[in-house]
Parts: sequence; C-alpha cells; structure tokens
Amino acid sequence: MYLLLFTIIYCVVTQLMNMAYGPAMGIYLISLGLVKGFFSEELKDVFNFKKTKYLYKENGFKKSLIDLLSLMLIFANSYSIDYEPFSLFEFVYIFFIIAIVYRFIFWGTTRTICKII
Repeated sequence: MYLLLFTIIYCVVTQLMNMAYGPAMGIYLISLGLVKGFFSEELKDVFNFKKTKYLYKENGFKKSLIDLLSLMLIFANSYSIDYEPFSLFEFVYIFFIIAIVYRFIFWGTTRTICKII
C-alpha cells in the first residue's frame, strides 16, 4: 500500500513540476530499483531471476497487483505529460516494455518495502 501511495504522490509532484517524460519515468524507476537493490538479500531478488510461479507464490496476489498498478500509474502519468496518440506499433511496444520492466525489475518491490518498514 505504501508503494501505491508513494506512486500517487510522485505523479502529483511530476505534474505540478511539469517534468519531461524521460526524467519523470527514469527518476522513479531508478530510485525504486536502487531501493530494491539495497534492501534485497541476493542479486536474484533484485532482478527476479526466479521462476514466475515461485515469485507469484512468494509475493501473493495483492502485492503483485499493487506492484502492477503502481507501474501502470507511472506509465500513464508519463504518457499524460507528453501526450501523443499511440500507433498500433507503439502500443505493442509499450505493452512489452511494461511487461519486461514489471517481470524483471518491479515485481516484488512491495515485499521489499514492507521489509524496510
């Protein structure tokens, strides 16, 4: 829940500061990647090199959904900053980028943040 709250606050701040697309997306992903990397126990926990089935059992449905929702909010916020309609190719490209970032970097961030708090 803290990740979702932090994401909403970050989206509001980027909208108020009128940040560009790249920094708005990069700062969030890099900072959460650093937090996850610093507080994870092993390297395979940082980049989720475990099987998807094991990750789902470890994180659970609720935490996995919160991770995905937070990532979708960041992409929607970044898209609203520099609005241009997507072509079909760009839509497919963004979908794969979201899937890869979620699977290998973002999944498990809520679990890591809960360990800190």
